Amino acid sequence: MNFNARHLNDTHREALIAHFRGLSRRDAYLRFGTFLAPESIAAYVRGIDFERSTVLGVYGEALELLGVAHLCPEGSVVELGISVLAKARRRGIGALLMRRSLSHARVIGADRLFMHCLAENGDLMRLAHAAHAEISFHHDEADGFILVPPLTPFSAAVEFAEEQLGVVDYAFKAQRVAWRHALGIDA
Repeated sequence: MNFNARHLNDTHREALIAHFRGLSRRDAYLRFGTFLAPESIAAYVRGIDFERSTVLGVYGEALELLGVAHLCPEGSVVELGISVLAKARRRGIGALLMRRSLSHARVIGADRLFMHCLAENGDLMRLAHAAHAEISFHHDEADGFILVPPLTPFSAAVEFAEEQLGVVDYAFKAQRVAWRHALGIDA
């Protein structure tokens, strides 16, 4: 199955809450660096400022968010957090989110992508290594910096095309869900 990522906005808050609550206790701990109660996850999502930060999402066939990337710019650096549901791992979703995050960071003029995680977060460490991150360790935590490729004349066009693929992918999935529902077919 092919996956595409699209930008999320304020109307996707419930889907984001469902995604983060769908992470196992351990995965949520690895994503946030601490154990969060369901109310804290909801507060985190309600606190996302979609005017300031960018959230990318990858949807599954049942319109559930399988993967999420949250990008928060601070000057020329963009901090990145990624999560992928356990059932959707090893299918390229994390790599897709990393690639789209780098592409978006390039278009907004950032020169580095920053990732902070627990050193035991093997999945994120693999993504960081694959993206040629410079990683430093501090006790049980790791910081990774990835140099953002320079802007090219085609960077914005590529980002726009990728976004449109994500929107169309979501529309097709939503149409299939609607038809299955209308016909009484279980997903």
